Amino acid sequence: MYVITFYSFKGGVGRTMAMVNAAAQLVKSGRNVLLVDFDLEAPGLDAFPLLRSEESVPGMVEYVTDYLSTGCAPPVANYVSSCASFGKGPGRLWTMPSGIRNHTYSSRLQAINWQNLYSERHGYLLFEDLKAQWESYLKPDYVLVDSRTGHTDVGGICTRQLPDAVVLSFLPNEENIRGLESIVAEIRQENEGPLQKQIEILFVPSNVPYLDDEEDILNRRLEEAEGRLGFVEPDATIHRYDSLALLDSEVFSITHPRSRLAREYEELATVMTARNLDDRGAALRLLSGDEAIIDPAIPGLRDLDSRLKKIRNAHGRDGEVIHHLGTFMQKLGRSEEAKKLLDEAANLGYRSVELMIDAANRFHAEGNVEAALVSLKEALNDSRATFLERSRAIRLAGRLDISVLGGFMSSSRFRDLQPSAQSALIDQMFVSRDALPLIEQTIRSLFPSHMTTDFRTHLMLSLIGQRKFDDAMKVLGSGRPDLALLHLPDAFNYAIAEWGASKHIPVDWFRRVVELIPVRQEILGRNVWQCFAIAHWASGNPVAALGFLAEAEALARQEENETFSCWRYFKVSPGQFLADLRSVRSMIEGADILPAVFESVG
Repeated sequence: MYVITFYSFKGGVGRTMAMVNAAAQLVKSGRNVLLVDFDLEAPGLDAFPLLRSEESVPGMVEYVTDYLSTGCAPPVANYVSSCASFGKGPGRLWTMPSGIRNHTYSSRLQAINWQNLYSERHGYLLFEDLKAQWESYLKPDYVLVDSRTGHTDVGGICTRQLPDAVVLSFLPNEENIRGLESIVAEIRQENEGPLQKQIEILFVPSNVPYLDDEEDILNRRLEEAEGRLGFVEPDATIHRYDSLALLDSEVFSITHPRSRLAREYEELATVMTARNLDDRGAALRLLSGDEAIIDPAIPGLRDLDSRLKKIRNAHGRDGEVIHHLGTFMQKLGRSEEAKKLLDEAANLGYRSVELMIDAANRFHAEGNVEAALVSLKEALNDSRATFLERSRAIRLAGRLDISVLGGFMSSSRFRDLQPSAQSALIDQMFVSRDALPLIEQTIRSLFPSHMTTDFRTHLMLSLIGQRKFDDAMKVLGSGRPDLALLHLPDAFNYAIAEWGASKHIPVDWFRRVVELIPVRQEILGRNVWQCFAIAHWASGNPVAALGFLAEAEALARQEENETFSCWRYFKVSPGQFLADLRSVRSMIEGADILPAVFESVG
């Protein structure tokens, strides 16, 4: 359980609105959240329809009053209520209101002597017991506390005793900055007190005008706040948002999730969880980046080993977290610790996509193709798989058994990807001539009529590689297309297809390719230089062709990964690519040979 207090020195900055919306973002992400209304003089949680209970529920005022009457901490179950569910995840939301809002509320509140509660009635222990009850009864991941503004006795409870972190909402003007200086100092003093309690402080400029700042007023005021309050930059910013829906206390994180305001609340929720390494998502985010976990700006977690130890202790039975921790240890060069953690993750039953692919490579090396294919199927269809991981799996599957790729390409897992991701994965499939029919089949099933440029290019490549030259030309339409309308890849591929179909070099097409070659060529790949060499030779300029070929050869000797070869129309190894370039050189120098893609052509 992680307690976060929302505090503002002055009202009118949208503190309660921010807390409720941040809570909604946390619940949507699967966390369990308790909202506590400790702004007893001006309670606001019950203004939100989402949080309003059908029946009057006693809250903080009754909780303290009942304790003063009996001398015993009452059971917290009587003072919290569950909110209606929303979102698709398992997250739950509860509230502990300020109290029953009737005509006696004010007098009951005024009857509480907070100083006497602490000095004579063990108030500190009462609220420690309350925290323990929250955790044992509700088991929330987060408790968000709405605190009163200004300097108050209750403010000290909310900003110093209860929280692990405090979100300071403020408009960066002199009144707010001056008021927060002493509050920030008091919170930081807790680290030097007898309990040495480290309370994280998140600085969140709020209700900030969304306007042009020609005179740099906002930056100047923020720099003033940073210097006087002692922070480097805001943790999040909530801008003013003009919408009449706010008058109805709508929770924009739920009702308008794509709005700018909801996105800002989502960012706030993210930074709130980032300091809590007990939070699984926060731990994984930290372990997935090199910079975040060694960032010295995170107060209380400056020592890297203490952070890693905290993650280890909090998530010792979570195979995925332990695996990522082991991977991070590898990055640090601590190989023995890394191996122990990775073995431990495996013993906990965790299998990452990376591990599945590594296992497939190992099985392949051992000659156990069947086991390798099982691991590849699992990796390709795992929802956690990244593009790079799927690319690795596709390249290996293409060499072992094309049917594995066929199963994935026809699955909903592939069909649900964005077109750009689909195109990028199809590009990885050009691993052999045997894979080309599947590429054709996949693209035609995705686009029974019109297709985008990338898919059209991939379709032409697959057809040429299958020696379906007439079909390749028809991809660009019936009849011979207008030379002037084609871009460079289509022009080159059409020239190769017509060459293959007619058995004669279409000089006009290759001259068009030469015309389209860009002036700036330093970022081009080795396979592109290969294409340009063939185009210049076919256009009758062997000298220029040899120049481009030399560039391709130079790059080929520097790179170790597979590349597409227009000599064969699929991807080949570095050694095979160099062999293809030698064949191109022989053709340019007068040998009676043709590209390998024409092998069956007489």
